[in-house]
Amino acid sequence: MRTAQGEYFKWLLFFSQLVAHLSIIPMIMYGSWYHWLIAFFVYFITGCFGMTMTFHRLLSHKSWNAPKWFYKFGTLCGFYGLTGSSIGWVAVHREHHHHTDKEGDPHSPEHHGFFKVQWLSMFETPKPRYALHLIRDSFHMFLHRWYFVLHGLIAVTWFVIDPMLLLSAYLVPAMILWNAGSFINTLTHMFGYRNYETSDNSTNIPLLGVLMWGEGWHNNHHANPNDPNFQHKWWEFDMGGWFIKLLEQKTDVTVSQRKVNEIA
Repeated sequence: MRTAQGEYFKWLLFFSQLVAHLSIIPMIMYGSWYHWLIAFFVYFITGCFGMTMTFHRLLSHKSWNAPKWFYKFGTLCGFYGLTGSSIGWVAVHREHHHHTDKEGDPHSPEHHGFFKVQWLSMFETPKPRYALHLIRDSFHMFLHRWYFVLHGLIAVTWFVIDPMLLLSAYLVPAMILWNAGSFINTLTHMFGYRNYETSDNSTNIPLLGVLMWGEGWHNNHHANPNDPNFQHKWWEFDMGGWFIKLLEQKTDVTVSQRKVNEIA
């Protein structure tokens, strides 16, 4: 359901990402080698710990048992990435699995076109029923309600410390994460190889498997969304899956699992 607040959120996210994408210009002009090192390190934190391990495999699919401290830490990592709140991200992703490559798929390049899915997916309207488990969680609701206030504080803090840190530790990593995540939604439903004959167009792309911490093994994931391990051949590099195995081995205090198709 569209609301004025929801439309406001979409446009703020659009302009935030527009600024993030434009930040590459001063980064190229004035950034030193260590600024690029910072940017890629932050991208690792937001992409691996935030997007793939937490937003995707934990919050969307409940496919692994996370330590309670990591449940919040990983959520904050994903929040910092400037790709939308955990509630909106999870709702859209679970709807994608419900209607993969069909008319109701919110980020199908076949139905919406490459450009929209790659750069304008923030204009999709999340359906609350796909993320009720997060809407009922006060932690996620707080981050959703105060999303842009908190991001404004982050931006101001980095700018006051050093304007180049605003670029290297915040805006440029956000731009990288947005494009890397969107390439999963577009390219891995367009071309690549398949280990499984699924009912959708999902594929595996080795380069994205490496650069997006395992997300590029998308056909493997669609074959069994409840499996947190995307590495189905020995050479398929899945760093997110490796960290998940490590965390599950090292703790007995976990967040319980729920199946992906349970809309509650």
